[in-house]
Amino acid sequence: MNDSKIVSAQGISKFYLLYNQPQDRLKQSIFGRFGKNYARTFWALRDVSFELQRGEVLGLIGRNGSGKSTILQIVAGTLQPTYGSMDVKGRITALLELGAGFNPEFTGRENIFLNGATLGIPEKKMRNLAEEIIDFAQIGDFIDQPVKIYSSGMYVRLAFSIATVVDPDVLIIDEALAVGDIGFVMKCMNRLKKMRERGATILLATHDVQTVRSFCDKAIWLHQGEMALAGAPLEVTSRYMEFLFNEQTNTAAVVTKPGYTSEISAAGADGWIEFERQLNLIRWGSQEIKIEAGSLVCGEAAGNSVFEYGQEMVLQMRIKALRDVPSETVGFGFAFRNSKGLDIITSTTYDQGTRIPPLRAGQSLLIRFRLKNILAPGDYALILNVENRDEASPHYYDFVENGVLFKVIASTLIHSLVLPDIEQKLILLDEGSQP
Repeated sequence: MNDSKIVSAQGISKFYLLYNQPQDRLKQSIFGRFGKNYARTFWALRDVSFELQRGEVLGLIGRNGSGKSTILQIVAGTLQPTYGSMDVKGRITALLELGAGFNPEFTGRENIFLNGATLGIPEKKMRNLAEEIIDFAQIGDFIDQPVKIYSSGMYVRLAFSIATVVDPDVLIIDEALAVGDIGFVMKCMNRLKKMRERGATILLATHDVQTVRSFCDKAIWLHQGEMALAGAPLEVTSRYMEFLFNEQTNTAAVVTKPGYTSEISAAGADGWIEFERQLNLIRWGSQEIKIEAGSLVCGEAAGNSVFEYGQEMVLQMRIKALRDVPSETVGFGFAFRNSKGLDIITSTTYDQGTRIPPLRAGQSLLIRFRLKNILAPGDYALILNVENRDEASPHYYDFVENGVLFKVIASTLIHSLVLPDIEQKLILLDEGSQP
């Protein structure tokens, strides 16, 4: 492993022996040498391999029980693999299960120094860091109370503050931020970004797909202890979301070539892209209603996929009902997604108050959206969907990712993700006057 490689996992596998009854464990220890077997093997991980360079962030996704926590514990050194090798360079700090590394009888302040000693940090240095830790955690007078009375949020605040302020080479986070309030989570993400800029390598297990897309450099989807997919965060998370949808609805996967690409889409002369012939989109849904084609044009530039900032954009979707759909809570939506996986602009007909009558099998419909292009220069994908909003969580009839791929260029300098029209006014006030 060269100097730039901080974490190297090669063929990591981990299994446990499970027993139906407590006495079977004793029987196994006595009679196992004679060929008797009273246990069954459970594989928590099978042949997981990855490498991380200095400053890279890896996102681990997967359902509960897929092996995310197991691999993080092996990286942290609190668990040994059954097979394979794990090589980690530098100081490691980890936020694993809630309260891990804390003595419940000690106060928060005492646990700061306990964690420092565990990490091999001299007491004098920890005293210099203690106030910074306390200021970041913001748990008030509870810092001098036993941590056994802390709420889960207070645990996380203190644990995250300790783990990140000591400037680790490798930081491991296992769903810890899921219990934090939004203000604290945003503060934590800002600190993580600064750590990455300083060269810290971060491993993050989470169910938040958007965090993986916007923050991670690599992603691994674990399923039943195996690597279902590894690669770019957008591709991995899209496949994972597609899998979850198909599993919940018991529908067959409707999938073509995965992944986001910065290449432009091959539209016809009229600007329409027929999705049955599109090779680089990902789609899923129960398919009672299907999106047959989509188009995105600016002005008269049909078939063009390079758009100027400030132009009027017209996007259309042509749908067809494959079955009778009696619900009047159908909505049609779109999103402009950047190459980091962030949905920059979104809109749905349902949220705008548009209602449609029930659809009959074989009926077609054209939906049109019109807006001004306020996107910053870069590569984008058009996302289209048809949803049913009967329930709090939308049910998707069809969800098309990478439907149209396009570029935005601009002659003006844009420092934000979007630049809307903003009215500006300067008023010169006389000395002593009030606005």
